[in-house]
Amino acid sequence: MGDEPVSPAAVPLVWGAALTARREALADKIGLFGASVQRMSLQLQAAVKGSKTSSTITVGFPQSTTYVTEGNGGPQVQLVTVQLSGASKTAVTVQYTVSGYTGTGYRATAGEDFVAASGSVVFAPGQTSATIPITVIGDTKYEPDEIVRVELTSAVGALIVRTAGQLLGQSNVVIADDDPASGIGMTLHLRGADAATVKKEFDLMAEMGVTWVRIDIDWSAVQSTKRRLDWAQTDLLVNEAVAHQMNVLVMLGFTPAWARSSATQSLAEPTHARPTDLADFAKFAQLAAQRYAPLGVSSWEVWNEPNTAKFWPTMPDADEYGRVFRAAATAIRGVDPRATLLIGGLSPQYDGAVSETPPVTYLEQLYANGTAQLADAIAVHPYSYPYLPMDPAQPQEGGFYDLPALQAVMASHGDGGKQVWITEFGAPTGTSVNAVSEEQQAAIMLQARDQVALWNWAGPLMYYELVDGGTSPADAEQNFGVLRADLSLKAAARALMDAVTVRL
Repeated sequence: MGDEPVSPAAVPLVWGAALTARREALADKIGLFGASVQRMSLQLQAAVKGSKTSSTITVGFPQSTTYVTEGNGGPQVQLVTVQLSGASKTAVTVQYTVSGYTGTGYRATAGEDFVAASGSVVFAPGQTSATIPITVIGDTKYEPDEIVRVELTSAVGALIVRTAGQLLGQSNVVIADDDPASGIGMTLHLRGADAATVKKEFDLMAEMGVTWVRIDIDWSAVQSTKRRLDWAQTDLLVNEAVAHQMNVLVMLGFTPAWARSSATQSLAEPTHARPTDLADFAKFAQLAAQRYAPLGVSSWEVWNEPNTAKFWPTMPDADEYGRVFRAAATAIRGVDPRATLLIGGLSPQYDGAVSETPPVTYLEQLYANGTAQLADAIAVHPYSYPYLPMDPAQPQEGGFYDLPALQAVMASHGDGGKQVWITEFGAPTGTSVNAVSEEQQAAIMLQARDQVALWNWAGPLMYYELVDGGTSPADAEQNFGVLRADLSLKAAARALMDAVTVRL
């Protein structure tokens, strides 16, 4: 059948449909062209932006804190890395200064710990890393890790940026002490003293040649309720210690009511009971380390005299203590891998009391359960009073005279290279049983210091304590101080001051 002629009435409809189709096709082409132009525009903008970004080179330190080793042999040069954010086609010159740290923390002293300097470092074209020399003055004296400030002051060919997430324009260089821990210290209890009194106490310790202060961070006092922490007392002591450039040893322990069983309320000292959940103690240890490690506090004694029923009611348990030590040590090292962790100071056994485990026996138990191996040193409280430290007549087991036997246990387990820290030692004056005269107290303390100097395995010797805990001469616990409650000097304090004068 042939094509039929189109009706004149249908012509407008056919042409209208064709015109509509052509318009739609043209619109599609215009849309595609517009999208293509938009893509090209965005690509061009990105290229321009990328070109601008890549042309801005920054210079700075990759870390806000850099550690260098002090060394023992006088001046030596340590290198601190400084970097460019990218390669430059031209040389980059950066000016720097090495100066004393002005923030809160242990400060290195120019001319004594490091050499103050200024200079420049040049990056050749294409070079992205260079070093700044720091002259560190090493010695064999134990002291806190101390801080030096290195700062980039100007740059040609690069930008010094001091914004978070960028290379930093300044870095704190920590001079890490590499000498064995040594020196004498004092246990200091705040006992409500105000800031002026605490400063005077530290001034007096400085006159005695004290280089360590041992303080309690009492969990039950700092966090008496679960959701509130009060660091005011420990802040005061730590800040004053740092201001006096004294090392800090923290005794960490004692459980608040909310973290222990209600059954512990019947104990003579409920806070000495362990927490029901070790995670609570670990969290507190972590918080303490986070607060004080940035200030330079790195030595921690976990609990006090855990080999006695007094501080580990109702009976000493080395396995249980091991779990407590592990929890605290893991938490603290998670914050500060360089921290020094001590086994809680071991007390002598008096009169064969079953409530006290002899230090040698308890230490063997700690080696058997793997705890002692995890510690950096062993702490001990080898009281000998009323006897002199090296008098073999002292009846207590684990007193000062027995310290070589304790060290022999360590050596037998392959730990002969670790130190024994004496974190409490002293004698009470007054009128109580076994109290001594002020002159005898001085003799006991000075002989201990002289003997410790002869033992290459002995760490710091810390006296108990700086200030009397009260004014009753009949109470031994109130009379261990080398200062009376009014801060007047006993013979021991004067003897320590005289010894400093002789050394000078």
